[in-house]
Amino acid sequence: MRALWALRSIAVVMAVLLTGTTINVPAASAITPPSVDPALVPPDGIPTPEQPMRQSNECAHAIAATQPDVLVPAPGFTMLNISKAWRYSTGNGVSIALIDTGVNPNPRLPVLPGGDYILGGDGLTDCDAHGTIVASLITAAPQGIPMPAPMPPNPPPRQPATQIASGTPDGVAGVAPHATLISIRQSSRAYEPQNLGAADNATHKKAGTVATLARAIVHAANAGAQVINVSVTACVSAADPLDQRIIGAAVWYAATVKDAVIVAAAGNASEDGCAQNPLSDPVSTGDRRDWAHVKTVSSPSWFSDYVLSVGAVDTTGVPIDKSLAGPWVAAGAPGVGIVGLSPQTARPVNAYPPARPGDGDIPFWGTSFAAAYVSGVAALVRAKFPSLSAHQVINRILQTSHNPARGVDNQVGFGLIDPVAALTFNVSPGDHMTRGAQTRVLAPPQAPPKRDHRARSVALAFMGAIAASVLLAALVSRARKTR
Repeated sequence: MRALWALRSIAVVMAVLLTGTTINVPAASAITPPSVDPALVPPDGIPTPEQPMRQSNECAHAIAATQPDVLVPAPGFTMLNISKAWRYSTGNGVSIALIDTGVNPNPRLPVLPGGDYILGGDGLTDCDAHGTIVASLITAAPQGIPMPAPMPPNPPPRQPATQIASGTPDGVAGVAPHATLISIRQSSRAYEPQNLGAADNATHKKAGTVATLARAIVHAANAGAQVINVSVTACVSAADPLDQRIIGAAVWYAATVKDAVIVAAAGNASEDGCAQNPLSDPVSTGDRRDWAHVKTVSSPSWFSDYVLSVGAVDTTGVPIDKSLAGPWVAAGAPGVGIVGLSPQTARPVNAYPPARPGDGDIPFWGTSFAAAYVSGVAALVRAKFPSLSAHQVINRILQTSHNPARGVDNQVGFGLIDPVAALTFNVSPGDHMTRGAQTRVLAPPQAPPKRDHRARSVALAFMGAIAASVLLAALVSRARKTR
């Protein structure tokens, strides 16, 4: 997502920023799918920043531009036929963690505090007007859009289920309005480290922010989130992907040990020099998804064994050019025509004001919002099919998507999601977890086997029998002599 206000040179400060903000290192080289080391799972704890932070930019303020019309259902809501999907599930009883820029709660958007890695707060402050918009797409209560009453949840939700809001009808509605949302603030363009030195650059800062993201994922999983939405992306050159093993360990832990569906934004190409990846390599039979020619790595998306990575499409279902392609992209969802609730006023908004006088309004767009739609659908599926594992939920979403021409490609993976199909089609559950994870699941060490004393017992018994025989023979011989 583009910056909507004057940015001072903070691209050198944060490596993990809002989706669409990316760091590019020149030159690319062939890469292979990343491996995971479960021993690197970061410890959980109270969310705190790695170092003191200071506010470097004003908080963002969103507006209601003329397009799309904020008073009618958003284009993505209509295209995905969410109203019909509500006949089968509204996400009741499912908890969703949002790792983003924080969320400003309001009556239509109740949120539970999950923690803050920027200032050490509760995660219920959004200075960037990004997390609140993403949250709106996931769980905001509709106002004027009919929906069925919530079914009794099992287990019961951690907060009262959101009801239909009263007031002037508008186009804001979350995909899973009866799910429970947990906000974790992990990134912000409005803050930077207090002790930023002249020698600091994006490469040097990357490890710290990558570690914070990994901690946030583990914290969300331990908080009981059944779905984790990650609309922040670390985008770096394949020539210098850095050490991201801690993120790999974190998503492995959340997906396999805690059984959470992790949905991540694929990232936005062309911003800050982030190079677009090849769409696919249909000629190569051994590397059809074309890992060999990847230019830009998107994390956590590239840990595709454990993460459902989402690309963005327009209102007709065509992939948008700036959606970062990659062999890890698994599905597509609407990334334009976005309508959400303002962090300040709780009214419907769809854009930011011009960055400079004379410029036009900047509409919301990007893979952040596409991921939000998919997270909402994951909550619908988890509520409808509570026995499915996280991997099986992802399988159901992908198997019911509308495949692109090649069957699968690097822009939208298996294709545009179809919520109604995901909730109604007869789909084989598939493997309980990704096959790559089955050899990596942590298990307590087995108790040492009980020692087998049978041989010793037999030997002692045999020796005892011999001794008894010798003693008996001696007694018999003595008795004869005595007689």
